[in-house]
Amino acid sequence: MGTLLGVLTRRSWRRGLRGEPLWLAVAAAGWLVRRARRRDGEVLWSGPVAEGQHLVVTTRPPRRRRGGEAS
Repeated sequence: MGTLLGVLTRRSWRRGLRGEPLWLAVAAAGWLVRRARRRDGEVLWSGPVAEGQHLVVTTRPPRRRRGGEAS
């Protein structure tokens, strides 16, 4: 369903930006649905950090999916 929703959203944006307001509304709704379906990242560690302890957080950019969309 994600792929179908992505295609529908992209095509709707194109048509909406060409001047068709109904398709712009469909694109906005599709974008909202896709955004709501994203899952938050899992919790890798949870715990207290006491005074004098250090917590190092390292991040990396998200992997790219086929089609150039970030996951």
